[in-house]
Amino acid sequence: MNNELIVGGYIFGTAADADLAREEQARIKYLDENMNYANIAKVQQLYNRALDTKMFRTPVGWDYLSRLKRLMTDNGFSEELIRPVPLYNVFAKEEEPVRMIDRIKPPKKKKDIYRRKYVLSVMCIGVLAILVIVMFVIAIRAETPNMINYRHAIVNDYAEWEQNIKDREDRVRKKERELELVSPPPHELNTEDLLDELENRDEQDTGS
Repeated sequence: MNNELIVGGYIFGTAADADLAREEQARIKYLDENMNYANIAKVQQLYNRALDTKMFRTPVGWDYLSRLKRLMTDNGFSEELIRPVPLYNVFAKEEEPVRMIDRIKPPKKKKDIYRRKYVLSVMCIGVLAILVIVMFVIAIRAETPNMINYRHAIVNDYAEWEQNIKDREDRVRKKERELELVSPPPHELNTEDLLDELENRDEQDTGS
């Protein structure tokens, strides 16, 4: 038998519990050396303070609280008016497994809340990302120049302007060719036409 687990006549399951019981044993020894148990009012004050601060949490401390309780009942205190000692432990572990789990694990409701917040935040990020992509697509395909499609807009405008100039030049050249066919220049007249024109001038001069 491991004597390190035995404290105050109790065998504890772990070394940590045994150490806690030894601390309570030392605290009880200090109180016995400095406490005036004849003053029942002080005893009641110590008892209530021990319950409020959870000063004793092992059977060693519970025995001391039972001793204070007997002192008060022996000196006229009604047992119904004395606060009961809370036991910060679960004894029927097999009969109440749900309560044991509740004491160890956090409530599932809190986990669900955190998970719901996480899912909502991921959904919001996804929606924002889609909106940003849509805005870029609209900006690229927009007809009005903007900071994204500005270069394409300038190139398109320049190409259109160049095409318009080319079309105008073609129309001018076509018109010039038409004018040349209707009234050819003088140097293209043949010899007979020149002679006829000279004869007409001579006749006009003679007649005059």
